[in-house]
Amino acid sequence: MSKQPTEPKPQAKPRTPSLTRQLTDVEEANLAFYEAFNKCDVERMEKLWAQSPYVRCIHPGWEPVVGWPSVRQSWADVFESMLSIDFSLEDVHVEVVGQSARVNLVAHASVTTIDNDVFQTSVVATTIMDKIENEWLIVLHHSSHLLEDDSDLEQLDGFTASLPYTNDGSSQPN
Repeated sequence: MSKQPTEPKPQAKPRTPSLTRQLTDVEEANLAFYEAFNKCDVERMEKLWAQSPYVRCIHPGWEPVVGWPSVRQSWADVFESMLSIDFSLEDVHVEVVGQSARVNLVAHASVTTIDNDVFQTSVVATTIMDKIENEWLIVLHHSSHLLEDDSDLEQLDGFTASLPYTNDGSSQPN
């Protein structure tokens, strides 16, 4: 028998998740964010954020909140002001570029405050996530009111004015 020359074995490339898998993972992380928000659950929210000094959160009508301790406190303050919030998401657009991801969407919310004020609002939101230790974690969340007309602004003035924050975006103790 003659021996056939063998071809060299191809070198195994390190496996990276497919783009489809990464997009799905980012979508799931984004949904977990809105689930934590719906439940007004600071501990669940905490697990979704990179806990570093460079994270930022911009709540509608607020100055930027910078650094994990301040961002965490801002969520605690927001949740303390609400009895409930229920989101409906639309126009969700997810992009993954390397170890970073962007999620843009429109969120419609039905809100009940601790003062039993009930209103509907819509926001345009952008969330930036970085893949850190194989997890997609939020490094920036920015949402702004989507105003249909002037009556939307009047309705929100009382609610956003009652939220505990200062002009520099840091929260104040209650």
